[in-house]
Amino acid sequence: MKSRKSMNPSHVLAALALLPWTTDPVLANEQEVTMSEELQITHEAEDIVVTAARTETLLKEATKSIDIVDSEDREELQQYFLPELLDNEPGVFLRSLGGVGQWSNISIRGAGSQHTQYQYNGMPLRDAADTQSTLQYFIEDMYSGASLDRVEILKGTNSTLYGSQAMGGVINIIPKKWQSGPTAEWRNEFGPNNTAITNARAAYGQEKFYVDVNPLYVTTDGANNDGPHGYWYDNTGATFGAGVKPTDRTALEFSALFTDSDVALGSSPSLGADGSLVKNQAYADQHREGQFYQLGLNWTQAISSLWDYSLKGSQGTTERHYFWSATNGDQSKYEGETSYLELQHNLHVNQWLTFNLGADYEQSEYDGQEPKNPYAGDYTPVRFEESWGSKDAFGQAQLALLDRSLFLNLGGRYNDHEAFDGEAVWETSAAYLFKNTGTKVHAHVGTGYRTPGLYEIYGGYLYNGNLVTVGNPDLQPEKSTSYEMGVDQSLAGGKVQVGVTYFETRFDDMIIFDNTAMRYENAKEGESSGVETSIRLHPWKLVRFDLAYTYIDSRSKADQDADWSRNTYLPRNKVDFIVTFYPMDKLTMAVDVNWQDEKIVPLYDAGWNSVRWEEDGVTTVNLSTTYKALQNMELFARVDNLFDKAYTESGYCMPGISVYGGLKVHF
Repeated sequence: MKSRKSMNPSHVLAALALLPWTTDPVLANEQEVTMSEELQITHEAEDIVVTAARTETLLKEATKSIDIVDSEDREELQQYFLPELLDNEPGVFLRSLGGVGQWSNISIRGAGSQHTQYQYNGMPLRDAADTQSTLQYFIEDMYSGASLDRVEILKGTNSTLYGSQAMGGVINIIPKKWQSGPTAEWRNEFGPNNTAITNARAAYGQEKFYVDVNPLYVTTDGANNDGPHGYWYDNTGATFGAGVKPTDRTALEFSALFTDSDVALGSSPSLGADGSLVKNQAYADQHREGQFYQLGLNWTQAISSLWDYSLKGSQGTTERHYFWSATNGDQSKYEGETSYLELQHNLHVNQWLTFNLGADYEQSEYDGQEPKNPYAGDYTPVRFEESWGSKDAFGQAQLALLDRSLFLNLGGRYNDHEAFDGEAVWETSAAYLFKNTGTKVHAHVGTGYRTPGLYEIYGGYLYNGNLVTVGNPDLQPEKSTSYEMGVDQSLAGGKVQVGVTYFETRFDDMIIFDNTAMRYENAKEGESSGVETSIRLHPWKLVRFDLAYTYIDSRSKADQDADWSRNTYLPRNKVDFIVTFYPMDKLTMAVDVNWQDEKIVPLYDAGWNSVRWEEDGVTTVNLSTTYKALQNMELFARVDNLFDKAYTESGYCMPGISVYGGLKVHF
């Protein structure tokens, strides 16, 4: 299924005119568009391409579910926290445990965070020091750089194209590149609890080169939840991009991503003796410093019209530093390093057949440090170090048949990991365009895998000066099989867009922590199935309606003999409804209504028993507006939780009504 931005390019992507921030908003110009100009925009929108299939592909010809969130979405909703923007898409579920800077996590179609691969500019982002090599402790730092072009969300099992951790999907953050001329931008946003978000951009480019710098700063004192301390947060970050074209057929690009954050830690919510919820509150001295760096280099060359290739590499480093008290030495530190190298060849045999052939290598290193026995006052640091490597080969055939009405993709991958047996996965997908009726049907089936993380194999911790090993060298990779079938329909000359997709993913050998054996085990089976629906109505130039609905049935069992149990933290039903108004050339307004029903949350009661607590469903309403006061200046405001709804997410207190505002200048 395609989302509101991707279910049918004939109109959806008319809104995807990604003009730089240095120009007038597209929607302001749209007020003066004539009928002939509207037809021209629709025609141009059909040429929008996505890269989720590893080569540039027309969105309307994509054979799998791809959603797009772009800088225009960000501008209309005035939301620079990327996970919040992604949460508007069907099949995407955000858990954010509090306000600005608090721990956040994204699930795609019910898959765990360890099953979602994040990328920046096509390079994988990983934390090799995480227990499952996920990015979960850095998602809270994912604020948009000013140069954001779009985020592509590839849903379902995609290990054939992207390897481990792509069993649930892939999220690729793509910056703007190769823009001509100078660009300068400064944006300041202010909100409650002394919250401030500052973005800046300085860029310059010509036909043969470009350079783009985007610093970012976020700070807040945070809410205190009726406690003595607030959940404060600070984050200094930046993205950097540069490129040069030595010849007409070659290009060399450099990218960099950096975040340096510090966040207050607190208690977990629990249930009191009377069964009521006990609020989480921030601690006085506990906090976590986190740093993430990634450098990437990409060389592309077109040998001829039939053959081109790319050679890319990246180096990523993570550090999480936990301060447990004010006592010197009472701290833990976990460092991860990931090196990645990839070669891909694209063979364009003819107009209807393209082969993609490639290989990649990944090296992961984990370095942990914990105090030996803090309970006895011994803070001597003890280190844990492990590393390993993995080699993959992959291939794909893309066919376009019947006058580019029928599209078929077939692919496979082989993983050769130095710690596990080899693993082979495959996929096939297809789409058919009924050009006369504006109908597209698509289907996909594929298998996937996730290799265990270093901690799951070798991990442990210190207790009273003794090492407690929780890793299990006998673990095997997790496996999955994913299916989807869907239809997209364009009506009324593109003014109505509807998409419906059924999906199902089955997981085997899922890794859990066995509280009895006190180590990780391959024991769990899982299933997630459901329906995604998206509707876009643009009946008049002054208003647009976007609806995304997801139904999901996600369940698991600890072993083959156990009963199925509903998965925690996920609602069964989720709706996002956005109404966007364009009352005048210089003004844009949006109303965003979110609803999700009840979900199951594991909490401890007063007797330290684990309880499956039922968390109430919730409806929230957000408002946003942008006014172009001057040619190069915009004023904006956003109201989150307009009706001051008191609610929790996974038991954690969520902010009440919050008013944000600020200005942006650009040249």
